[in-house]
Amino acid sequence: MAPKQGKKTLWLECEHCGCSVSTNDKNMHIELKCAKDQVKCPYMEDGKLYTWLQRGSAPPEGAPRDSVLMHPSTASLLGAVIGAPVELTRAGAPKLVKRVWPARSSAPAAVILPAADLTGAWCGGGGQVTVSLLTRQLKAAFHVYFKIRDNKIDIEIGDILKEHFNNILLSFGSVLVYYYFGKKLEIVVTRINSEEDKNSTKAWYVLSENTVWEQEKTVEKNKRKPVTLGGIDDILEEIKTLIKISFNIESSFANFQPTRGLLLYGHSGIGKTAICKYLIENLHCFHIELNGPTIFSKYFGETEATMKSLFSKAIANEPSIILVDEIETICPRRSSASTEQERRVTSAFVSLLDNLHSEGSRVFVLATTRKPDAIDPMLRRFGRLDKEIEVPIPDRIRRKDILYTLLQSLPNKISSQDIDSISDLAHGYVAADIVNLCTQASLRCIKENGDFILKEHLIAALTVVRPSAMRELLIEVPNVRWSDIGGQDNLKLKLRQAVEWPLKHSESFKRLGIRPPSGVLLYGPPGCSKTMIAKALATESGLNFLSIKGPELFSKWVGESEKAVRDLFRKARQVAPSIIFFDEMDAIGGERGAGEGGVHERVLAQLLTELDGVVPLNAVTILAATNRPDRMDRALLRPGRLDRLIYVPLPDIETRLQILELKLSKMSVSDDVNPHSLSVRTEGFSGAELDALCHEAALNALEKDIDCQEVRMEHFEHVLIDFKPRTPVSLLKVYEEFALGQRSV
Repeated sequence: MAPKQGKKTLWLECEHCGCSVSTNDKNMHIELKCAKDQVKCPYMEDGKLYTWLQRGSAPPEGAPRDSVLMHPSTASLLGAVIGAPVELTRAGAPKLVKRVWPARSSAPAAVILPAADLTGAWCGGGGQVTVSLLTRQLKAAFHVYFKIRDNKIDIEIGDILKEHFNNILLSFGSVLVYYYFGKKLEIVVTRINSEEDKNSTKAWYVLSENTVWEQEKTVEKNKRKPVTLGGIDDILEEIKTLIKISFNIESSFANFQPTRGLLLYGHSGIGKTAICKYLIENLHCFHIELNGPTIFSKYFGETEATMKSLFSKAIANEPSIILVDEIETICPRRSSASTEQERRVTSAFVSLLDNLHSEGSRVFVLATTRKPDAIDPMLRRFGRLDKEIEVPIPDRIRRKDILYTLLQSLPNKISSQDIDSISDLAHGYVAADIVNLCTQASLRCIKENGDFILKEHLIAALTVVRPSAMRELLIEVPNVRWSDIGGQDNLKLKLRQAVEWPLKHSESFKRLGIRPPSGVLLYGPPGCSKTMIAKALATESGLNFLSIKGPELFSKWVGESEKAVRDLFRKARQVAPSIIFFDEMDAIGGERGAGEGGVHERVLAQLLTELDGVVPLNAVTILAATNRPDRMDRALLRPGRLDRLIYVPLPDIETRLQILELKLSKMSVSDDVNPHSLSVRTEGFSGAELDALCHEAALNALEKDIDCQEVRMEHFEHVLIDFKPRTPVSLLKVYEEFALGQRSV
């Protein structure tokens, strides 16, 4: 019950829900229909105050150091007298126990804590907080053990704290704030002993002048656990061998010039820097990190001098490793736009590399980059960065190793079979993505108050984490299912055999000694769902889908179009298994010598090279669609390229019936609409035209009555009078002749 006050009642009891709200929030409480929103409308219920936290200045004169300020009417309603201990809880923060002190000028629902004494999650103001009277008995603290968080001050402050924090309340894990000559120190309570018990983690204690304060001694800082990497054992072993040979040249090989420079390249997040740091930690040798932002200076010659001093320091502490992260920022490829400083720095770096060989120094240079082509070619020759190793985007086996390694350090109940299935679903994921995957799964487990990460948490995280290897391309996996396409069952089966089976069941093809088709061409009249079928295949197969329309690859700049084709196939290989879908393929693969010439023929030549060139298309399938297969270049249609030709015909009566039933199921139609009759009367209609027929019938119904509730058969009859199929007979003959020509080849 809210207290009755003679002058003014600050708290009222809601007659509907029984909770108490302040008079200022009464209207808001009614507007919220008694919903419990402690920020918009603070309330009291079951002896607890649900409100928001306000940060204040220092406690008023006479108030205890560990006070919480609140209005007297609020404290009275909680049953707390002045100086009584109350417990404060907040999501994501440890509990606090403070002493009540009146603040008559504050709002009735305000809870004010001194900002200077807050740490961690309590620092942010405005968040939700719950306040209740502490009913547990307070114990007298006999012995308090503490440590100073992030301590860089070697002092004994036990006696100072004893005097400063006299008569305050604390518990195991409490964090106290003390300002030592203006520097904020966070005092973490690690153990508390009383006369009754030792180190209770739930009890609350009161400090006195007899409490003994003792600082925990740390003989040596806990060393960080060494980095563990998975899925790259072969790369690590090769690099270790190169470094060890560079550091340990026997006298019999005195004239042998070892590799002293290595370039690691690969996609962002692939683990290049992690590999370097792992090697540095495990080889236990001196190392120096060199990167552009730290060495570049606006003053003439200072950048080169800094670089020279770093190399000299490495030589003085040999054997040593120099780690150059993102070397393209230090030694970019020279061009007409290069600055004089870039040229000087590159020349200085090259000279320092050459000196390592001439002086026989046991110094190894590890350089990383995302774009090896962006580095000055002078560096990429023997005697400098003469060894180049690509860190590939992990395949299924590497992903499994990385995931297994990461899960070893996390509490989980995931079987090896589950790890296999997750690895299969995570194609395109680099090492950083898999780390993010485990992080998101851990967060979901914490939110559900679980003790172990389960397979369901990883599956849910897969929907959140997007593969980094796919972000640079406009890759879209459309949400189209086979069920969205009426009929065409035989066509769907052929596509699955040609595209999905080779990628998902490659072992079966190897066992039978046959090569799966590398490309599939869908051809047929316009509007027969060729593009829609490709989208459904991408969705149902779960493979990475790269959709390219013909004109997107063409550029007016010489060489850019061919480069776009190369980059497209390189990305497809990186995120394999994948499908590259070329819509309107005749725009790219038109027959040579037809008058286009120039860029068209160069793009086609590049495309032919990628389809059946030196670099194999492992687990990459080409899917193309066209309305004019007769205009395609014959070189594209030979075996080994687009070797599976699938005709997508106009729908027959059964297919038309399924398309109409599928479309009408999403419309409001009367019982007299007969889809079978409509399928009989729409001979020669394409799928798109059947969709347009339903659309026009609905518009006709609205023309006659804008408030009509359903489409009737008469509306379809009216549209069918003038609605005729638009696929010319001449085009159908083209498909027949093309099919005959392919069979005769």
